[in-house]
Amino acid sequence: MEHLLSKVLDSINVIVYVADLKTYEVLYINEYTREMFGNVKGKICWQTIQAGQTAPCGFCTNDNLIGPDGKPSGVYHWEFQNTVTGRWFDILDRAIEWKGGRIVRLEVATDITERKKAEEEREKLIIELRGALDEVKTLSGLLPICSSCQKIRDDKGYWNKVADYITTHYNVEFTHGLCPECAQKLYPRHYKS
Repeated sequence: MEHLLSKVLDSINVIVYVADLKTYEVLYINEYTREMFGNVKGKICWQTIQAGQTAPCGFCTNDNLIGPDGKPSGVYHWEFQNTVTGRWFDILDRAIEWKGGRIVRLEVATDITERKKAEEEREKLIIELRGALDEVKTLSGLLPICSSCQKIRDDKGYWNKVADYITTHYNVEFTHGLCPECAQKLYPRHYKS
């Protein structure tokens, strides 16, 4: 029966491993886990499945797997970016009884890296769309302008030259030139109608 169960677990593309709750020794890994981390069976989980650890991981969920009565407390669900692979995982941890009656940690972790990338892209897009919407609202709103000097009042109540206002609020720089009417007025000898 154990061989059949191992064959089933080796056929799925998710991390499945068992580690001792006290010693952190890896007692079982499926094929997918071996492909990702090598054959870490018999080694310490925090030294092999994570990187840069000098002691049990600060994010280890073992304390969440056992109730005050010392018995398994159910499934602990979390997401984490693995420090060896950089990939994101949706993780289910549970304390279970193992050979000899000892309580161990069973972890089942599904790779969700592509979903996380899509979520990040979606968040960036939402931020960009909000910014664009704010600009559209600003552009379509009323803009107070002095009917005499043509200065524009900003959100803080200060009056600014049109060019200064637009440069500050819309990330635009101006170049200068003359329209035909002003050129005619300023340089009548050079421009004849």
